[in-house]
Amino acid sequence: MEREFDFIVVGGGSAGCALAARLSGDPAVSVLLIEAGPDASPWQVRMPLAVDSLLTSTTYNWAFESEVEEGLGGRVMAHPRGRVIGGSSAINGMVYTRGNPQDYDEWRDDHGCAGWGYADVLPYFMRMECAKSGDDRYRGRSGPLRVTRPKPTNPLNAAFLNAGREIGYPISEDSNGPQHEGFSVAEQTIVDGQRNSSAAAFLNPSVRARSNLKISAKTLVEKIVFEGRRAVGVKCQTANGPKVFKSRREIVLSAGGVGSPHILKLSGVGPADELQSHGIAVVHDAKGVGANLQDHLDLPIQYTCKQPVSLKRSTEWPRKAFVGINWFLFKGGVAASNQFEVSAYIRTRAGISKPNLKFEFFPLSISHSNFKPYPQEAFQIHCTVETSYARGSLRLRSADPSVAPLLQFNYLSDERDMQTFREGIALVRELVASRSFDPFRGAEIEPGEAVRSKEALDEWIRHRATTAFHISGTCAMGRSDDPNAVIDSELRVRGVEGLRVADASIMPVVVTSNLNASAMMIGERAADLCLGRAQLSPSNEPYWINPNWQTMQR
Repeated sequence: MEREFDFIVVGGGSAGCALAARLSGDPAVSVLLIEAGPDASPWQVRMPLAVDSLLTSTTYNWAFESEVEEGLGGRVMAHPRGRVIGGSSAINGMVYTRGNPQDYDEWRDDHGCAGWGYADVLPYFMRMECAKSGDDRYRGRSGPLRVTRPKPTNPLNAAFLNAGREIGYPISEDSNGPQHEGFSVAEQTIVDGQRNSSAAAFLNPSVRARSNLKISAKTLVEKIVFEGRRAVGVKCQTANGPKVFKSRREIVLSAGGVGSPHILKLSGVGPADELQSHGIAVVHDAKGVGANLQDHLDLPIQYTCKQPVSLKRSTEWPRKAFVGINWFLFKGGVAASNQFEVSAYIRTRAGISKPNLKFEFFPLSISHSNFKPYPQEAFQIHCTVETSYARGSLRLRSADPSVAPLLQFNYLSDERDMQTFREGIALVRELVASRSFDPFRGAEIEPGEAVRSKEALDEWIRHRATTAFHISGTCAMGRSDDPNAVIDSELRVRGVEGLRVADASIMPVVVTSNLNASAMMIGERAADLCLGRAQLSPSNEPYWINPNWQTMQR
């Protein structure tokens, strides 16, 4: 492989695949995409219901761990992140959700991220997607990313949607359109029964055939090479030994919420005292690198089911064998869906203008003790705090690039997050107590009917909450006078030249949703910035905010 390129993209994940594809669409530039993991798409990646095996894999997964989290009862949290072409989009839950429009307006207005308001990012979401449903003013029809809307057939899914309507919540016909808030069918990055990762969507065979795009998989980046303050190359360990790839124009880090700040610090861009303590020469003292670490926490509330309509039998022999055969032969059946087919974004109290909680319904219950399905018919509703106030940090453990950094999230260190969880549990109980669930509702497994007091709920929350896999914020975008803002609104790393960041690490505040869609959008936007193209014309379409949000919870 040649050693010099116009653009080098570090990280072949959600943002990196979109970015490399869009950059190489200009035949006048050469692009190198570097990925630490393999360039592979085994059946476990392609089968939607095989996601559990990927979350425990070390072949396609960095398998990071947090430090001890006092807010979680002293537990250490596992943090799977994709280590394969496609990144975390190759091992995630395949939920396609953009976030709330207010998220992006807050980036622009509260954090000084010019060009990142909802009107600015909507055209990029539309450019990248090929959706078959929704309003043409909000949804793309011809992009590389095919987005599908499932047709839920399980009666438990219908009960969930009907229960939401019954107790007074709005129904959104398209949560990725003008109305994010409410109960809705959940869109997926699943096409013809197979996962549609960013690699499958953006790096399709015709894109891979471009002579100006090279992909270097199984390549560990050791550091960015600087000449003075200008980034000029990337030092790597490849399958064929050490190499330095040179960049004629720019290097873009798209290695994710862990990888991008880690590489910056290894390269001498980060808090000077931390770098010097590991013997790393300081190129630029940037205190914000690795700060502002954010994630979403999740709780599954579980119930037994009075009718045999859950997925329990599909997890047992002999039906389990037929589920696999159906998928391998026809790409159909239970395994052709992530089974997260209905969800809700809601506000847990009056006085907040956008949802702070997500419900995701799953027609099966998994034991917390051994991660296996319960032996009885059961279902669970995932309760995810979407506006987390906890902030953590990523710090170097070693100057060795093969050693994972320290991740301290400080989960549940802010009382507002605990309050949202308490409110969420009460709302789940109200939902399941509705008439719509009467035919199915059995006993409450977790937390259990006896867990009612504030003290008992808090204890249960601290010992059951787990990550929703949404690491972000560690190379935050923001104003020039913000000492913790690592990059500017054009994604350029402040204090150096020739270096940008484009992935979920740039989020000043994590969006109110899963991150895959927004990360791909960031890659789309970054390509235009790198190539000096004019921004797509803003789309000033209105979006829905509950008119009574100041005084009413629903």
